[in-house]
Amino acid sequence: MTFLLERRRFNRIFVSLPVEFYARLSDAEAPCQGQGCLRDISLSGIYFHIVSDMSFQQGQILSLSIFAPLQYLEGSDISHLQATGEVIRFDPPEPDRPQGGVALNFLEGPTFLSKEDQEMFQGLNRSNHIPPQN
Repeated sequence: MTFLLERRRFNRIFVSLPVEFYARLSDAEAPCQGQGCLRDISLSGIYFHIVSDMSFQQGQILSLSIFAPLQYLEGSDISHLQATGEVIRFDPPEPDRPQGGVALNFLEGPTFLSKEDQEMFQGLNRSNHIPPQN
């Protein structure tokens, strides 16, 4: 019998939630925006699926917003998690799997955002706030 040793520092939570991401694909390009679906999240990173013709490179920096209403917090308007992360792997679509996948290590976050904060976050990223790639 073979046992696989889990090398992760933190447990993953498997949950399907909408994700918005903002990225600069090259130094010369304006930031692009896309949407995906979260597959799993941990304290150190996430994996999400995308349905688009975009591809990502290892080391690329993305800003993320994950729609995650926390209904059990009465009186709270927290509606999103925001994070910045580095792409550690991109799984391109294949014939048997039409969605690409992005594995990301958190550089900052995740932090909680209210609806008002989320609108500000979207405005900053749309106005070229994302730093260029090295």
